[in-house]
Amino acid sequence: LSETGVIRLRLSSLHPQEISPELIGLWHDPRLCRHFHLSLQSGSDAVLGRMKRRYSTSDYQRAVSLIRGLVPEVAITTDIIVGFPGETEAEFEESYNFCRQMEFTRIHVFPYSPRRGTEAAHLPNSVADKLKKQRSQRMLALAKESAQNFCRQFLGKVMPVLWEKQTDGVWSGLTDNYIKVYTKSNKDLTNS
Repeated sequence: LSETGVIRLRLSSLHPQEISPELIGLWHDPRLCRHFHLSLQSGSDAVLGRMKRRYSTSDYQRAVSLIRGLVPEVAITTDIIVGFPGETEAEFEESYNFCRQMEFTRIHVFPYSPRRGTEAAHLPNSVADKLKKQRSQRMLALAKESAQNFCRQFLGKVMPVLWEKQTDGVWSGLTDNYIKVYTKSNKDLTNS
């Protein structure tokens, strides 16, 4: 931060174990966007264990609480995998309910697909494609609801937007807390 004059910086793809009061304290600098992408992968501790993640849902929840306690109006986005080998209906429900509790700004949902050369590709009890699709659709519906709930808080507020691109006379850009905004303008707003 002390070595750049860039006026807007967005950090991405942090892990819960990297979140500390010292790190979050940097957000006193308004150039840091109020957006954290913390990949969760699953809201079930049993599935996280099979994935060999180095955090639990309680670790994740602590990180989110710390961020929200120190950064007002922050956006927290995540990635979720549904249908990881062995994921039971109860484990999916845990994951779904954890995501609902976290009130994410956005949830990127991915159905599990095996990757050659990974340990997970050899795990037993693969989840049927039809079931993965059903779970994905359910999680995507929650993602849409969560995004709408977050954005609704900012209706009627004026916020700075970084305009990025124009399509048919309509510009799109992002607030520092990751809300996509649109406006009509004949001016070139690129990067303003």
